[in-house]
Amino acid sequence: MPPKLDPDATPGVKLLRLFRKLMLDGRRHFQVDLAKELECSPQSIIRMVGEIGSVVGDKLESGLETRRRWYQIKTIARKSLGLDFEELRFLCFCRDLAVNVLPERVLERVDGTILNLSMLMADQSFAVREKLSTAPRFDFFSKGRIDYSPHYDKIELFLRAAEEKRVIKVVYKALGLSSTREFLFAPGRIVSMSGAIYVIGASVKDNFTEIHHLTNIAIHRVIEAVDEGRFYFFELPKVDLNAFGLPWHEPKTFIIKFKPGRASDYVRERIWADNQKIEEAKDGGVLLELTTRSEPELRAWIRSFGHDATLISEPIAEDEA
Repeated sequence: MPPKLDPDATPGVKLLRLFRKLMLDGRRHFQVDLAKELECSPQSIIRMVGEIGSVVGDKLESGLETRRRWYQIKTIARKSLGLDFEELRFLCFCRDLAVNVLPERVLERVDGTILNLSMLMADQSFAVREKLSTAPRFDFFSKGRIDYSPHYDKIELFLRAAEEKRVIKVVYKALGLSSTREFLFAPGRIVSMSGAIYVIGASVKDNFTEIHHLTNIAIHRVIEAVDEGRFYFFELPKVDLNAFGLPWHEPKTFIIKFKPGRASDYVRERIWADNQKIEEAKDGGVLLELTTRSEPELRAWIRSFGHDATLISEPIAEDEA
């Protein structure tokens, strides 16, 4: 009798390995490939498939393709997690893109979750923590990156408060100011923009029942955040995540002219807001019309183009209409 290809594995272990592969994958597997992977003979595969067939019945299918025998278990078990392998790859893609924003503790939890999912889905190519954490297949370059590791507890607090509609007392130091201010805040949702994490919501009046005004805060500028143990019961206005900039005021429409060349090419390539309109100018440049609730941010963006961008149409104030 020839020696076993894998002397350390018992027949029972190999049977379990084969069953797991067929059950959790749900696609066709060729007999020759299974024999090579399990380090056994094709005859052993035939025997083990017969034992599996006696349990799963007609869910086990077999056939020939280019004179090669294949086996497949038709099952929805692989979908019990609501994921397939392609979706898991996109989860890893999203993780890699967020690596410069999320705190290290959050990344560790995300890595652990992806690792556990990949193990449950029997996709061993993902079940290597080093591959997930040190060899991303997608990335982006970030200038002036913010280290959010010290702000982990605040992110957790705002996430929970947004889910449960809790009011948070915030001590905040705005950009460019030396002093801080304290106010009650109703968080609605957390968003990321330009490498920074913000909480969109509203400041709350002292009676905890009315909105003072809509606002958003940068998490890294929050000096202190305390759960007041109170809830808000009003509905926050819906946020258009595909608008230009973070919401600060009522919508205003602007038209910007970009000179021909690199600036106009850059603007053409991108979507700046869902409601934008781009028209070709006679000189080869472009006219961009968009509506925003963040006029200061729009003006700063226009200034970043220097002489290549000009604001040619501004909204009329209500008292001038």
